Amino acid sequence: MRKKKLIVFFSILIVIAAVILGYLAVLYWKGGVNNYAPPKQTYATSRAQVQADLQNLSKAVEAYFVVNMEYPRKLEQLQPAFLDRIGNDPASGTPYVYTLSETNGAGHYRISVPNPELYNAKDLYIEDGRLFQK
Repeated sequence: MRKKKLIVFFSILIVIAAVILGYLAVLYWKGGVNNYAPPKQTYATSRAQVQADLQNLSKAVEAYFVVNMEYPRKLEQLQPAFLDRIGNDPASGTPYVYTLSETNGAGHYRISVPNPELYNAKDLYIEDGRLFQK
């Protein structure tokens, strides 16, 4: 009787081990560099990063204005005197959108994310030093 119970116990262990090995084999074959997708950046982290980037870019634009008495035509003009590098939008990896306009003789600038839907927003930009999120 005891010998029969041991045979059943080891048979069950062998079946469990075979199932686990089969599962690991499937994971190994399905895995790999081609099937790996890096985790998406979380909403809160990337949105906070964007807000910090926009505020830093805005401060650099304002500093450029103080020195040159005009706003830069492109964000690249801020390098290297005002910024070491100009970052990209963390969610899309594309550069921020910088627009310069003039109203009644006064210059205005706007720095926005290229695709605000990635941050669950209709608009996400900084204009003349004020951050807007809609």
